Amino acid sequence: MTFSTQERDRTIALSAVIQAVHLVHNIAVSGKAHQDDVTTLLSSLLVTDADTTEDVYGGLSNLTTGIEQLRIQLVERKNTGQITQLQYAVNVIRLERQLEKYSPVMDVISRELDQLPQQIEYFGEINNPQIIARLADIYKKTVSNLIPIIEVHGEADYLESSANANLIRALLLAAIRAAVIWRQKGGRRWQFVFQAKKIIEVVEALEKSL
Repeated sequence: MTFSTQERDRTIALSAVIQAVHLVHNIAVSGKAHQDDVTTLLSSLLVTDADTTEDVYGGLSNLTTGIEQLRIQLVERKNTGQITQLQYAVNVIRLERQLEKYSPVMDVISRELDQLPQQIEYFGEINNPQIIARLADIYKKTVSNLIPIIEVHGEADYLESSANANLIRALLLAAIRAAVIWRQKGGRRWQFVFQAKKIIEVVEALEKSL
């Protein structure tokens, strides 16, 4: 089993995308999300200078959920929820490609994120509802104006909660951040079909190192 560093980095980034949409789906259908997984993804939005892709996420073990879910997407028979998550992931990747074409929008996102450390210092942690609301607002002002619009499906009781809605938008912003890395490492949508075997090999190697 051989693969390049780029293929490994690309798979790690794709796992982060999958972890984000998995959390989004769980919030939408149950109102719950694994807190450590959430923290990993939100924190990645603040990382601008990392030596490796896994360093963006504080280590490979913080993406255990995403790596496992990526294997499920590629190997196992998918249920309705997993199909929905795959649709979210594909749309996240499409959105990121749209963002790439609109540098002024990317500049707005960068400027807004640059202000977050000061706000986190004031509120205490990135999981503070005020910080999550701020991230959600960044998403609403920028990404939500592009096509395709990611329409999240779930239970009305959970989706109508402002706290859940904010967290979903913040996680989608983190998913797009991961999609940026994935593209920078050579990721393309067609690889889901034509290079699935190679991705599976890398996923299996990543799982062994967890």
